[in-house]
This record gives sequence, C-alpha cells and structure tokens, in this order.
Amino acid sequence: MEPAQDPLYRLHQLQAERLGEVALPYEKFRATLVKKQSTDLSLLVLPPADPRMKSEGASKPLFNLGARCILGNVAAAVPPDEILQAVERHARGDWGLMEDVELNNLALRTRSWLFSSYCSSGGIKFWVITTPDRATTFVMFRKGEP
Repeated sequence: MEPAQDPLYRLHQLQAERLGEVALPYEKFRATLVKKQSTDLSLLVLPPADPRMKSEGASKPLFNLGARCILGNVAAAVPPDEILQAVERHARGDWGLMEDVELNNLALRTRSWLFSSYCSSGGIKFWVITTPDRATTFVMFRKGEP
C-alpha cells in the first residue's frame, strides 16, 4: 500500500502534525504496527497523552484512555481527524450521540464501561468504548455496521 492511501499512516501524520512532531517514515511506521485484528493507536500517536494535543477551550481528560485500539475498517471509513477528535471528546466526557448520558456519568464514578457514539462527516456511525479498568479504549463499529 502507498503511504498516501494508508488511512492509519494518515492518522499518524495528522497526530504528528498536531503535536509539532515529525511523522515516522512509512516503512518504520508499518514495522511498528501490531499484527492483530486491531491496531494499537498508542503506536500511532506521538506521544499518547501530550497536553499540547488539547484544542483551544477544551477541558482536560476525565479519565485515562489506556492503550487505544482501532478495530475493523474504522480507519479506512472515517477521516483520521474525526477519529482523533472523537477520542478527545470521549476523554472529556462528551459522549456524542449517546442517549443515556447519566449512565456514562455514573460509570465514571463506579469505574464501569464508558460508551460514546459519533457520526462521521460521511454519515458513518462509530463507537469509542473504554474498559472498566481504563486499560484500553477501542474505536470500532458495532457488529453488522460497516
């Protein structure tokens, strides 16, 4: 695959640009990817939780995201900047399209699963989910969705 066509590499480039860092060369980047069904986003961002990453006026994260993993074809279907923005919103307690906001607010206090749902500019719904131990945050589609 060519670097310009690789959505994960584009995500890496975008994050590096936002942090004022230089993106890894494509070959080195590809060599660092985890060879599984998921891709650990912590390998893609530089570094995983840099305070310079915050948008102007953004509040600080409410919880640790842990390792960030993108599942399925989300990286190919959702623009990279929208994935990063959704993960940042999730960490700040903006649950997106979730109807039961109070359930997530309770989950923050009781260390339960945290769920957020977002819609890309192309109309594709995707989820950001953090485990109760805050060790892992997943970006994914629901079963049966793209």
